[in-house]
Amino acid sequence: MDLWIQPCARCADLYGKTSAEPPHHDLALEGIVPLRATKREEHYICSQCGAVFVRILGGTPSQQIWMLLNAGQH
Repeated sequence: MDLWIQPCARCADLYGKTSAEPPHHDLALEGIVPLRATKREEHYICSQCGAVFVRILGGTPSQQIWMLLNAGQH
């Protein structure tokens, strides 16, 4: 699979994990998306590989994951 970016090892490991997992030290918080005064998403960028993540904090437990946004297939 060819990706737009090549995630570093830490980002590759974080992808798909539960949002209870803390961000690794190379991820910088870029923004928070609220919904009805409740924090629902956090957006992060990795300073090592440029990966853009969303940490989904709302919804059902199976929806509360770390999702990599900029690693689409060519």
